[in-house]
Amino acid sequence: MNWKPTWILLAAAAVLFAFIWLVERPIRQERLRQASRIILPGFDPASVNSVEIMPRGANEIRAGQMDRTNDLWQMTQPLSYPAQGAPIRTLLDALARLEWQDRISAGELKDQPDAQEKFGFTQPQFEVSLQGSGAPRKILIGQSSALGDQVFLEVVGSPDIYLVSAAWLQLIPTDKDQWRDPSLFNLARLPYQSIQVRSPARAFDLERDATNHLWLMKKPVTARADSARINELLQRLQGLRVRQFVSDDPRADLELYGLQTSPQTPELDLSFWRGSNLTAQLQVGASPANQPGLAFARRQAPGNVVVIDREALRPWQGAYTNFLDYHFISVSPDSIGAIAVQGEGQFAVQKQTNGQWQVRAGTTFPADADLMRDWLASFTNIQTQIEKTVATDFADYGLTHPLLQYTLQADSGAAGPSNTVIARIEFGAGKSGKIFERRPDESFVNLISPDDFNRLPRAPWQLRDRRIWTFDSSNVLSLTVHQLGGTRKYLRDPAGEWTFAPGYHGPPFVNWPALEEGVHRLGELRAVYWSGVGDAHWREFGFATMDFALSLEVKRGDKTETCSIEFGGRSPYSYPYASVTRNGQQLIFEFPVDLYENFVEHDMTIPAAMRYHP
Repeated sequence: MNWKPTWILLAAAAVLFAFIWLVERPIRQERLRQASRIILPGFDPASVNSVEIMPRGANEIRAGQMDRTNDLWQMTQPLSYPAQGAPIRTLLDALARLEWQDRISAGELKDQPDAQEKFGFTQPQFEVSLQGSGAPRKILIGQSSALGDQVFLEVVGSPDIYLVSAAWLQLIPTDKDQWRDPSLFNLARLPYQSIQVRSPARAFDLERDATNHLWLMKKPVTARADSARINELLQRLQGLRVRQFVSDDPRADLELYGLQTSPQTPELDLSFWRGSNLTAQLQVGASPANQPGLAFARRQAPGNVVVIDREALRPWQGAYTNFLDYHFISVSPDSIGAIAVQGEGQFAVQKQTNGQWQVRAGTTFPADADLMRDWLASFTNIQTQIEKTVATDFADYGLTHPLLQYTLQADSGAAGPSNTVIARIEFGAGKSGKIFERRPDESFVNLISPDDFNRLPRAPWQLRDRRIWTFDSSNVLSLTVHQLGGTRKYLRDPAGEWTFAPGYHGPPFVNWPALEEGVHRLGELRAVYWSGVGDAHWREFGFATMDFALSLEVKRGDKTETCSIEFGGRSPYSYPYASVTRNGQQLIFEFPVDLYENFVEHDMTIPAAMRYHP
């Protein structure tokens, strides 16, 4: 066997391996290194919990992460102050992506012993130090290029020097205020239960109920507060930002800023408390010169003086009455499970498991869904006015023996209403004719409009189903109109067309299609609102004056039923009054105005010249 070719092949393979290992591999690694221009490969911004910036000729700026989950940072140098996380995160993310535009390798630097001074690293523009769970990193920012669009950069521990875009420098703070948190409060994280509000000649205290989170006025009176308004104002406080950091000197002369606490109160002092512990405080003073929309302000911690916008704070300087709840209740109407009524007799309404309401007044019947919705909404929609803040004698307000009283019970879900009373609301009429309202658990007597009061149910019939009747217009056999002594009758012929009944006639032209449409609409008649029962106030509703009635003969199976309706004057809301008799009871209601004006009044009346008996 000839081994010579084999040795030749082995020798060639060894030479090739040596070439790959000693020449090709370093070249390939260098190419890969050059192909990836990332200066800090493998750097994870999330691993950093401390950032230190040392600007040339200025104070060190240092911030540490206090809470990684919520990204909370705290400045520790040159002062202790909350920091905003966004610009710090932006800087760290930019470092992770930072690429060099040119590079001076270690080999090229061997013959430049003055490189550190030449490229500005003996007195760098910035030193950036990063600490965290990974290896510490320190970056030096040297001098800028001749055109100023690039800057030399060195990673301490790396043999190379890089040239990077100077645009990156704008992310590095040069002043402590650039990283300071400009927000005044983080109310979402502030533990507080009450707020004390003080301004010259004004003072009041608010407290939040721990169970339902509604606000109460505790001083100078005990009353329900307008929770929606207070929460909105607190949200505006949350959004306030520092416009300018003025002074960090704890010995600053506060009188210069209108923030002195003695001998007079600042323009506004808001303090937040948890029990007897003060958790936050904001004092608002004078405005900077020629800037009335701004104000000097100071918090209890940190105690520096800043400038903020004044507009969001003005409502807090108003009267305490601006913060009261002027509605009947403060909770959602959905929380009501039953209402006991003392008005024109006594009755109750109760929510069923299916969400429907039933009226209990001797007999039980379902309440009209729309009327119940409107009634429930009135508890938080009707607005009152304070008549007297502290009342002890209620006779002048008609509240010694109220005209109307509601007792609202809480809804306990499928189990029905609970015994918990949400509120007791009383209404009375004063000698002046005004309508007053009060809750026995409050000292106020309030004034409400008569129109609002008149819309509140006082009798069970006001909640009955508003469907007057239901019939198909094709089953209507005749329509008789009576108006101011005149009568006219229409018949439906076997072909289903309308004609005058024998002995009756009318104008040359009658809009028969409109008459048919009007009859169809009458077959679906619903009351707008129940207005009364019986004929005690017949003249008051204008029925005698109008003397206007319709009577329809309706075929129901093999029987004929007469559906009659009379019309009166107009309600305060411009709806025509109407009356029907149901189960021997005369019911008065507000009639749909569009049906009345477009069909009844337009096509079912008798011309004045023809109002006579046939």
